[in-house]
Amino acid sequence: MKDSWNWAGHSLYSYRDGLSEEQRKKRAGIEDRKQVLYLKIKNAVSYEEWRSCAIELDELENNNAWKQTLESTEYDPRLVQDRLRQLEDARISCDVSRMLFLVRTALSRDLAHMSNASLYRHSHIGTKNLIDRYITTALETIATLVDLSVHDRCDGLELKYILDQLLAARQAFGRSALLFSGGATFGMTHIGVLKALYEAKMIPRIISGASAGSIVCAVFCTRTDEELPALLDTYIHGDFAVFNKKGQEENILQKMTRFLKFGSFLDISHLAKTIRNWLGDMTFQEAYNRTRRILNICVSSAGMYELPRLLNYISAPNVLIWSAV
Repeated sequence: MKDSWNWAGHSLYSYRDGLSEEQRKKRAGIEDRKQVLYLKIKNAVSYEEWRSCAIELDELENNNAWKQTLESTEYDPRLVQDRLRQLEDARISCDVSRMLFLVRTALSRDLAHMSNASLYRHSHIGTKNLIDRYITTALETIATLVDLSVHDRCDGLELKYILDQLLAARQAFGRSALLFSGGATFGMTHIGVLKALYEAKMIPRIISGASAGSIVCAVFCTRTDEELPALLDTYIHGDFAVFNKKGQEENILQKMTRFLKFGSFLDISHLAKTIRNWLGDMTFQEAYNRTRRILNICVSSAGMYELPRLLNYISAPNVLIWSAV
C-alpha cells in the first residue's frame, strides 16, 4: 500500500514538472550545493577561496553560456573583435612598428563600453570571454614588443624611441589607483581589501584615502614590502579607538560642550597622538622614497569657497603625513 502511494506521488510530481524522480533529485542536489557555495562566499577569508566558489557557482547556474556568447546590448562586440584582430595580426607577424602604433593609439579603458558595470552583473566572476581575450591579447602584445626590443629586433627603431612611445601610451591610458572612502566602519573593510589585493599581488602603486580611509592608506604606504605581511596580520587587531583613551569615553554632554566651544564633537588630540605613534614624523616625500608607493590624502579646505586639497609627494613633499591625516 505504501509503495502504491509513493508511486502515485512520484507520478503526480512528474505530471506537474515533467521531470523524473532522478532528475528531481539531481536538481535538489544542485540547489543544495548552490546554497552551500553562497554561504562559503559570504564567509570566505581569502580571495582564492571566494574565487573557487564563484567559478563553481557560475558553472552550476549556467552563467558561462552567457560569457561565451558575443552579443549584448551593453557593449559593442564588433568593435572589440576588430581591435582584437588588429592586435593579434601585429603580434603574430612580429611587426614592431604596427604593435607600437596600436599600443600608442588604440588602447582604451572603456573600448566599446566594455567597462560598463552591467557587463559584470551576469556572473559571479568575470565577464564576456571576448573582453577577457582582448585584455589578455593587449598584455601579450606589449610583452612581445618589449621582448623583441630586448633582442634587438626593432625594425630599425631606436630603443629610446620605443621607450618614449610606451611611456606616452601609459600616460594617455592612465594608471589604476586604489581609493578608500571615509567612514569609521569602512576602516576595517579597507584593511581586508588591502590584504586580499596584497596576497593576489594586485595592489596599485597609487593609493588615496579620505577620513578613515586616509588612516589605513597612510599606514600601508609607509611600510616596505618586507614589513607588510606582519602589518596586515596585526593591523586588523590593533586599537582603533583613536578619538578617546581606553576607559575614558566621553558622554554626549562633554561632546556637546566641546562643540559649542570649539565647533567639534570629538577631541582630535588623542587622534593626533595615535596616528603619530603609527607613522612617526615621516613626510610624503620620505614615504615615497622608502616604499615607492604614491600616497594621496584628500584634505578639506578651511573655507566654504575653497576647493579640497590633494596632498602627495609632488604637491606637498615636506608635509608630515600624520598632520594630513
